[in-house]
Amino acid sequence: MAQEEPVTVKQLNKEHIRAYMGKHTSASKSQIARELGLSFPTVGRLIDELCSDGELTGQGAGSSTGGRCACIYELNPLFSLYLLVQVESDRVCWNLKDLRENTVEQGCLPFEILSLEQLDALILDIHHRYPRLKAAAAGIAALVNHGVVEETNQYIGLKGFNLEEHFRHLVPIPMTVGNDMDFLTMGCWAQKHPDACSLVTLFMGGNGIGGGMVINGRLWTGASGYCSEVGFLPVYERLNKGSLGLPPAEHISELYARLIQVYAVTVNPHMMVLYRHPLLEGRLDEIRRLCASYLPSKAIPSIELSYDYQQDYEKGLFTVAKSLEQAVSEGGL
Repeated sequence: MAQEEPVTVKQLNKEHIRAYMGKHTSASKSQIARELGLSFPTVGRLIDELCSDGELTGQGAGSSTGGRCACIYELNPLFSLYLLVQVESDRVCWNLKDLRENTVEQGCLPFEILSLEQLDALILDIHHRYPRLKAAAAGIAALVNHGVVEETNQYIGLKGFNLEEHFRHLVPIPMTVGNDMDFLTMGCWAQKHPDACSLVTLFMGGNGIGGGMVINGRLWTGASGYCSEVGFLPVYERLNKGSLGLPPAEHISELYARLIQVYAVTVNPHMMVLYRHPLLEGRLDEIRRLCASYLPSKAIPSIELSYDYQQDYEKGLFTVAKSLEQAVSEGGL
């Protein structure tokens, strides 16, 4: 087996510059050198290489404080593109984003029965039309463990199928497939709560309630991906009368409070984020009151109602896709 080449100092410095430029609209070589603690000649050489590759662009001279004006550099957002795929109950939605998370192309493909051939055709078409496509991430409403669909009520034909391996043979880019709630949770944490050491999300969809958790800044799915599969909990089964769909409206507050109680005594999260649903409207205070009757005050996490499902989902897909590209560039995949 061939050994992976070690990451060089040059590669690390390039990644630092990429990360810096990703957070700033523009910067000069001297600014980058000063703020990253690198020598000006080192930054100069790496900036020139990044410009030659098309990753950065020079945007003329900036303001001067005396002497010659420094050239200002910007990230070329179209240098890398990322395909974000959401497999819903009756459609596949996709969003092609650039480095700045701007949408380049998006659309939805309806279906009656999920066709792998249709999904393949979509991915192949986008890969053919966009040579700068660097990575892709797909979320599906199913229990997915290391790319294998293990539990699903909707996509029976995919059960036991390794989607991740299939797509890796389809296109020569890194692509990952996972549970939609895991991507949602990663996006929620990355976008709004990166300072929270532990965070749990709960979302009520057509198939019931699902969720995810981040512990110490990392998504936690457990040994076989069953973490946050709340439909398997006895309290869910009891209050939902054994149904796999949505719980009765009169049991919503108690169900959420009991689920929060379960998380509080197992992982004791800092925050619970509940995503908006019509059945949740006006119930947040009641849920908090019930939690106070089930738990000591110091065990009750902060409970927040979010209206940002789509933004968080896309953020999670984007974050994972971009990290895949970075891992490949560093020789990690």
